[in-house]
Amino acid sequence: MYEMCVGPQTGSSDLVWHVVARHARSSLCGVELSATGPGGADTDRHCLTCMAHFQQLLNAGGDHRTG
Repeated sequence: MYEMCVGPQTGSSDLVWHVVARHARSSLCGVELSATGPGGADTDRHCLTCMAHFQQLLNAGGDHRTG
């Protein structure tokens, strides 16, 4: 299972939504995320690298869920 968590965009201080495997500490793009995250963060932007990796997992088929 995967979750969405807000964290910094790679190479920037801007916040974006990342895709994270449940109970993982880093996103699909490799960004380390804190357990608490930036509380109250308000963004509608998504990490394009995470989204591309997630799309590849979906296209590969099968059950790639974690946790």
